[in-house]
Amino acid sequence: MDHCSLLEEVKKSQFWHDLQQGLGFYNLPETVERTQNRRTKSTIEEITMVVLGEPLTCLNLCLEGGKQCPGGMLLVPSLTWLQKEPTNEGDMQTLRVHTAVTFDSCGRTFLDIFTPPRRVTYFTNLATDDEKRKVCMRSYNVDFEKDLECPLGVTQDSIKSLDDRILTRILVADADVAFPDTLAFLYRSRMPYNHERSNIYVVAIENKEDGKEKINKELAAFISSLLGKGMKKVVVKVGVRASGKVTYHSAQDQAGVYSAVCQGLDERESIIVEAFCETLKPSPVPHLDYEEQAVGIKSKDLSCTIRAVVCCTPNGNQLVSDIVCGVGHADRTLHCDNTLPVSLESFLVQWGLQDRSQIENIRSMITKKAEDILHVWTKYEVCMNKEKSGGFLAETSIIGVNFVLTEQEDKRYDAVVVSVNNSKKTIANTQTYEFQNPTKLGSCVRPLVATMVNRSQRFLLQGKQILLIGGGEGVNKKFVWEAAENYFVKIILIDPDPNHSAAKCVYKFIQCDIEDVSHDDEIAKRVVQIIRTQGLVVDGCMTVVDEYVPLTALVCKELCLLGNTPEAATKCKNKIFTQKALMENATSSSFLPNPHLYAVKIHEIDRPEDVKGSSNHIQYPAILKPVYGSSSFGVYLVKDEKECLKSFDAVQKILKAEDEKALVICNGNEMHLAEYALGTRHGVDIVMFRGKILAAFISDCGPSRFPLFIETSSCMPSCLPLDKQRQLVTATQQCVRAVGLTDGVYNIEFKMTPTGPKLTEINGRMSGYHYRNWILAVFDTDILFLNFLIACGIRPSVRPLEPRCQLIGVMCTTTAHAKALSRPGIATAEILVEAHEEGEIIFFPIEPNLEEKEPFEKPLFHVAVKGKSVNEAKKKLLAVCRKYGIENQQYPVERFLSPFVELSWP
Repeated sequence: MDHCSLLEEVKKSQFWHDLQQGLGFYNLPETVERTQNRRTKSTIEEITMVVLGEPLTCLNLCLEGGKQCPGGMLLVPSLTWLQKEPTNEGDMQTLRVHTAVTFDSCGRTFLDIFTPPRRVTYFTNLATDDEKRKVCMRSYNVDFEKDLECPLGVTQDSIKSLDDRILTRILVADADVAFPDTLAFLYRSRMPYNHERSNIYVVAIENKEDGKEKINKELAAFISSLLGKGMKKVVVKVGVRASGKVTYHSAQDQAGVYSAVCQGLDERESIIVEAFCETLKPSPVPHLDYEEQAVGIKSKDLSCTIRAVVCCTPNGNQLVSDIVCGVGHADRTLHCDNTLPVSLESFLVQWGLQDRSQIENIRSMITKKAEDILHVWTKYEVCMNKEKSGGFLAETSIIGVNFVLTEQEDKRYDAVVVSVNNSKKTIANTQTYEFQNPTKLGSCVRPLVATMVNRSQRFLLQGKQILLIGGGEGVNKKFVWEAAENYFVKIILIDPDPNHSAAKCVYKFIQCDIEDVSHDDEIAKRVVQIIRTQGLVVDGCMTVVDEYVPLTALVCKELCLLGNTPEAATKCKNKIFTQKALMENATSSSFLPNPHLYAVKIHEIDRPEDVKGSSNHIQYPAILKPVYGSSSFGVYLVKDEKECLKSFDAVQKILKAEDEKALVICNGNEMHLAEYALGTRHGVDIVMFRGKILAAFISDCGPSRFPLFIETSSCMPSCLPLDKQRQLVTATQQCVRAVGLTDGVYNIEFKMTPTGPKLTEINGRMSGYHYRNWILAVFDTDILFLNFLIACGIRPSVRPLEPRCQLIGVMCTTTAHAKALSRPGIATAEILVEAHEEGEIIFFPIEPNLEEKEPFEKPLFHVAVKGKSVNEAKKKLLAVCRKYGIENQQYPVERFLSPFVELSWP
């Protein structure tokens, strides 16, 4: 069929009618036709997430996909819009799409024809099983998805598994979540069940006639146990699959229950018999009681079902994206087709519960139970597929968990799971709710789309070879090669240490003397020559070591890889150049402040004579700091010229010592004075691609322990008001543009003064220590993964989720803690590691040696706690620090936590 004929057929289809109707409901423009010729190399590595389905069940998913990844979410109604090609890897097939409806960030849709067809990076099957609608122009081939190389979302197998009532009931039990007492009769089942669970009884029936006596006996025992617990009703569900019939019976009517079970066996179905869960009775409402009495109508008994939509997040966590309720009469089974969706809060208020803390507790309880169930299900899928190879097996990323809210004898509330919805049905149900609440469009499936995007990006990154310049000291950068293995990335590490701990952990290790940064141009050429001589294919180049930022830029330039210019790398490496770039920047924009507003006054000190008269150029007290370096090594607060000269001489003496690389910078011994900016300290971690900031993560830092400036405490998310946070992001954008950074993940440090942000320094690589782990825990975003993508020239599609928790931590240092933490029985590293494994703290090791007499103070390790709020986390951390001796006279933790104040308004 040619394209013109295909388009005409599409426009006459029910699919097209439903799509335009749905877009009209949201006041979005009609679909536009266009042809895309995509033959340029720059468009090869692009996200292509294909949804097979119809608009009535997944339009909200596709619109949200357009927001998060414009042009990357594609809707197709038929397999005729797709084609498969063999790959070079065994029997795997590459899936390509030649026609699709695409979505952009503004809700516009396009009927696109791709020349050549686009390679699919994620495929999910939401095709309807309703043959009456005939939306899909060709029946779905169940074997179609079995040999695809791309990641898979919803599949026929996952739908069948989630529809299995007995399997989901067993997994609910594994999650330690309440469920009704269950008796299952399996008629000639081929599915083995691990059913050694309390309250779940599974009886195998091989022969219908011989099994009736067994059925009667098991039913009698089961119903007797229910009556002993005071339960009055029984539910019979015919068919293991969720689509089966449901009937209700009195527990006294054993004959009726028996008849319903036998009738199911006559239909060659398996049957579940379970206790009926009574819904929490609504509290009396005075005005409704008066209306009933005045009109003379007694309202029917009501029931309610509660559905929690729970999604997998990009990094494998679980997140409830919404909780929706349906109220109906108690004499029928409630589901989305016979109830109108309302929020949990609306339902609880209607039920007479108006205490806010009580409502929040119920929401938290349901959220915890639903997330635990998906967590158990995810582990089950991993075990089920463990014999398969590769990293892109089908993964269930969204389910619906249906609860009944009950009241216990002690007046506490509990949520009992009565069923689990498969992914296809859950997505369709979210759309029903969002159609009635347009302001919530996409919110229920937002984590799901983020996961789809993330798995697509992992697929694009798989097998890429990244040249890593420098492996850092010891094992403090081992998270890089550990992550590379997880993302199926091949690391080619170049490092001067032939015995580096990563030599056997990476794909390829090359020993090369790259330490003499004064000859970076020559070293870059030597590195490139080694790469070409060994015939290595390099897809990207990056570094996580501060010393090698300029060298990395030079290598990227030589290999024509995406990266920053050597000029930009030099400007951010040299702190004097950084401040001068801001002060000398002539860029003027009516939209943004001039970058010079973020600069601090500086005074260069190359030799002792430069200190004399410095007070005429810069106000004391000031900060004496090396021009190069990181982690505040060698940084001092000096009150006058005399103290400045003394500190300068002391630092120079250490730097010139032949047997000491105290700062591990190798760039030079130059120093400078910087104006002291009064205010709170903050770090901003940003993700940049092609000069645009795609994401920014703000952390707060505690006060300095003068006269030193090593980090004392930190907090994430930031406690700053939102407008102050945006002020920091704007300042970051202006500063990185001023020095010329364009592509990568960077850390920028500021002081937030009474007059606004002042730049401390720009680190031309991703932040070190614990911050990568923190961003992963709080925002479910891995900045190292994004760095891999950018290095390989793949545009990251990143939309951080709302903060999942509050983290607050303290840094333990050589001068303040080496002696105290080395005494047995108080808080050795081993004791803290054990506390970390038990979940009491979050422990991040940095320096293995507890040497108190270091030339400069160094961080030993970082200790943090997680809380629901700033106040809760502060309280927990203070207790931990007192318990393990981290707080002492030299280290007043309570003062270091004082800037972290919870806002009392939204």
